[in-house]
Amino acid sequence: MSGTTPPFPPRHRGEVPVTDLLAKASRSLLEVWGEEMFRNAGTKLEVLGQRLIVFNRPAAIESVLVTQAEVFAAKPAQLTKLLAPLLGPGLFVAEGRAWRGRRAVVEAAMAAALDGAGGATATGWAARPEGAALDVIAEMERLSAGLLLRLIFGEAAGEPDEIVRLARAYRAKISGGGLLTLMALPDPLVRLRLGGDAKRIRAVVEPLLARARRSRTGLAAALPAELARDEVISLFAIGHDALSGLLAAAWFLLGQAPEVEAALHAELDSGAAEAPLLRAVLQEALRLYPPLPLIARVAGRATEVAGLPVPKGSIAFVAPWLVHRHTAHWEAPDEFRPARFLPGAPPPPPFSYLPFGLGPRQCVGEAFAMRAAMQAIATLARRFRLRPLPGPAVVPTAGLTLTLAERLPMRLERRDCPGG
Repeated sequence: MSGTTPPFPPRHRGEVPVTDLLAKASRSLLEVWGEEMFRNAGTKLEVLGQRLIVFNRPAAIESVLVTQAEVFAAKPAQLTKLLAPLLGPGLFVAEGRAWRGRRAVVEAAMAAALDGAGGATATGWAARPEGAALDVIAEMERLSAGLLLRLIFGEAAGEPDEIVRLARAYRAKISGGGLLTLMALPDPLVRLRLGGDAKRIRAVVEPLLARARRSRTGLAAALPAELARDEVISLFAIGHDALSGLLAAAWFLLGQAPEVEAALHAELDSGAAEAPLLRAVLQEALRLYPPLPLIARVAGRATEVAGLPVPKGSIAFVAPWLVHRHTAHWEAPDEFRPARFLPGAPPPPPFSYLPFGLGPRQCVGEAFAMRAAMQAIATLARRFRLRPLPGPAVVPTAGLTLTLAERLPMRLERRDCPGG
């Protein structure tokens, strides 16, 4: 169950002029990483007068994100201003504190949201003719949005189509060339460009919040009123990209690896309570296509990280896209090998696997994404398989989050299996 190499963007060799680097970044942040960066301990750069340091070693990653987290608490202003029109200033201060001490509420909301996960999609697929073409990106975006709306708003959750459309429009403006353009603009112009989209999203969310409070269901009903709107929009924004991207990547990778797919079907058809291969497939999908491909923090004071002096104001980068494909941490890092995560396999080095980043909000988003993906894929893969269709080559891109493709056409096939 190894040997397939799913697509990734081309990697340049040697030094690249800053103008070329900016041109690459305007297309996708995944294109800025050169071949040597997947082998070295880190990289120091200076771009337009700003000192940038990329850390690849686990000890350095632990220092930036854990042991010196208070030094590297701030996110770059260039990035926070892109989400501030939508999420408000509280997001970057609260950092998930709203969820602390509410484990029982979170658990109950997750259980309710995941009841029958994937069932509506399975019903829709069953109504399609054999061999029908599906856009897996769109299918998984809708499935994910429905689950997240149920998690957040409980019985008040409505149909996901409108909020998916609005979220896509906002994301398109802060991706690719738009990302760099907005980062360079003064804050008032950023608010002017993004404010209308943000207002339309809030207009959809606020009535749902009111209904959730009346019904006393979903996570929104458990939050203080002053935190609820920004916190639930944040959770939706982060969770939707993470879950829909994970589901789409899993289907894509299984379509490229028939041997793994056959083993997964055998596991699901066995009726066993545990599904270690399914979990391993999802973990490997997150390694190859992490939803959060880049983490950036600003040094609040001069410090030292793994022996390297870091001046105050430097931007420290930890890139899961790099770390997950680094030759020092992984064998054949560009290959799809779910066996890496099966029980009994050697665990990856600490801090070499962080698809959701690290931090307090991570625990809610990561737990829900994995549980939802496990249940949704199991429900659908027991009855269906998806086969690749001709179309544009899949080349992942990234702005603030990773996108596998704008569209992913696949052919729907029914399976002849127990209980199918």
